[in-house]
Amino acid sequence: MTADAPPDRPRFGVIGTGLMAASMMRTFARAGIPVVAVASRDGARARRFGKAFAVPDADGTLDRLLERRDVEAVYIANATVDHEATALAALEAGKAVLCEKPLALDAAGAARVAAAARRANRLCMEGLWTLFLPGHLRFLSLAEAGACGVPGHLCAEFGSAESATDRLLEPAAGGVLLDRSGYLLALALKALGPVERIDAQVALSPAGIDHHACLQLGHRAGGHSQLALSFKVQLANRARLSGPAGSLELGDRLPAAEWLALRRAGLPRTVRMEAASDPRGRLAGRLRTVPLLRRLHRSLPSGATEHLTYGPDPYLPEVRHFLHLLRTGAGESDVVPLALSLDILRIIDRARAVARSRTPPFEGRSRENRLPDELLPDDEHHVHPAGDRGARTARA
Repeated sequence: MTADAPPDRPRFGVIGTGLMAASMMRTFARAGIPVVAVASRDGARARRFGKAFAVPDADGTLDRLLERRDVEAVYIANATVDHEATALAALEAGKAVLCEKPLALDAAGAARVAAAARRANRLCMEGLWTLFLPGHLRFLSLAEAGACGVPGHLCAEFGSAESATDRLLEPAAGGVLLDRSGYLLALALKALGPVERIDAQVALSPAGIDHHACLQLGHRAGGHSQLALSFKVQLANRARLSGPAGSLELGDRLPAAEWLALRRAGLPRTVRMEAASDPRGRLAGRLRTVPLLRRLHRSLPSGATEHLTYGPDPYLPEVRHFLHLLRTGAGESDVVPLALSLDILRIIDRARAVARSRTPPFEGRSRENRLPDELLPDDEHHVHPAGDRGARTARA
């Protein structure tokens, strides 16, 4: 990547040299975005990274990168524990910020970043790339249109068994709640709206890092979410949103899912009972006693299935969105507003508090876990549930 760029292509600096930073360098290349500087705590590693991706300035220090007047935006992909401090420094230096999730270790830290972005009048967005994928967009669009009726229940899983030596199990990575729950919580908040009650069960690794978690969320509008996250076991990696008229399923490689299925509900029980008195109903009842016919019936499609590809790169839609925001001078994303990032971390904070109240983890009686009033989302900022057309407000 060279420093030459068309006038409408802002120059980026990359902070961090890990696997995610390397993946995003390829995404920046596809988007035609020049990366002119890279920073890392390890100068030698920064130079190797710069050489691999032809970055002109690979001196390695954060201060040097932020002092460059030609760097308009930074992409933050260093250790999770450093996200907040790095974002604050970048905003203070007048740079726009695209930060890998999470924005901070807790809601208080995210609030400090949000306040700094508003003081500096600079764009700041958390990298929740899944919300820009065609599958997720279609899933939420169908939910809002009432394809399954008013949605009332979300069940979603994202997990795989990681090696005991994997970087994800290092303290600096923050654990499974910070690493993986953001994708599912964003989906839950977008589909069912603000959360009022939380129950959580969390398992810790021998090093004390949360590596498996189950969250149950009670939404203000009456819906319910069951979310599972893991570094410990292989989960289904799917999401199913259910309502009275059927369900929407997104899978099977969540979060980067590319197919969507709409399953229609069967006839209501009262209708089935009335049909049983009809001769055709009685025949259908007898046919259901034949195992082969039941098997054939199950093989028939029960709804519509769509394949919604994101193309060669799942991160490209997110980067194009961020680039559009920069071009138009936007201070915040309408897809991933800072309020959404705050809501996600408020839920994670509360889930951790609930989990700590259990001794040992996964044991003890469940109790009412309403979010404290100070952690409830503000009405003017929260994401309203799909299907709640009368409660739409502008997001700050």
